[in-house]
Amino acid sequence: MITLPSQIKEFLQAALSPYSYDLKRNIYIWFGVFWGMPIPLVTLLYEYRILDLSGSDGNLFEMLNSPMQWLFLLHPVLFGVIFGILGTVRQEKELKLVDTIGQLRDLAIHDPLTGLKNRRYFAHNFHDECARSHRRNEHLSLLFLDIDYFKRINDEHGHHIGDVVLRELGNFLHIQCRPYDTPVRWGGEEFLILLRSTDEAGAVMFAERIRTKIALGISQEIPFTFTISIGLTEHQTGDTLEELVNRADQALYHAKQSGRNRVVQWSVLPSKEA
Repeated sequence: MITLPSQIKEFLQAALSPYSYDLKRNIYIWFGVFWGMPIPLVTLLYEYRILDLSGSDGNLFEMLNSPMQWLFLLHPVLFGVIFGILGTVRQEKELKLVDTIGQLRDLAIHDPLTGLKNRRYFAHNFHDECARSHRRNEHLSLLFLDIDYFKRINDEHGHHIGDVVLRELGNFLHIQCRPYDTPVRWGGEEFLILLRSTDEAGAVMFAERIRTKIALGISQEIPFTFTISIGLTEHQTGDTLEELVNRADQALYHAKQSGRNRVVQWSVLPSKEA
């Protein structure tokens, strides 16, 4: 809640900022100077008028002999200082607003538990990745990962440990991926990885490598080992997001049904499943 004491404190803090008196960057100073200009001009015209009516030959500045009159003359300086301080207050508020917007934008596209990009980001970014791969005539492959027996992990070790597993797996996938790949927490214990410039054979090699490492253990914070199953497919011209994810999901389902802890590509599924 904004109160008068808090506003006064904010103003005094801004008064100590060097930016409040920076003539080159803080344009509010000049706005204040021009805002205060009419006051000394009116004061000088008024004094000049008095001299003219009285017929006096005295110097104009000799008549400006009171502190109040000089205060009127200094109004541009006073207004410049005040507006400069207000400019600092405004700048700090704008910086806080930009920071808040950035944080909200970051929260909107990241999964808070794993730190990976989320489903919303993936759906928004998918068409850009497809267009880029098409322009460069590059392959694009999708991995669909699921933790084996995750419900058993939660039941036997508690949901806190389940969250640790998800967080550490997310960190592991982020480290294993290249900077231009897109690892995503799809939901629950499911993850997606979009591999740029990677055909199906390369995707299988990558998937087998991470599957093997996960089975051996990826973090000392997890007091047991666990495995994952992976289904994968290569992007085909004209694929929608739903079609690509559905094929990878079918391959994942086959990996689960055939024993778990394995990698299955959609292209090798029996025709009736595909």
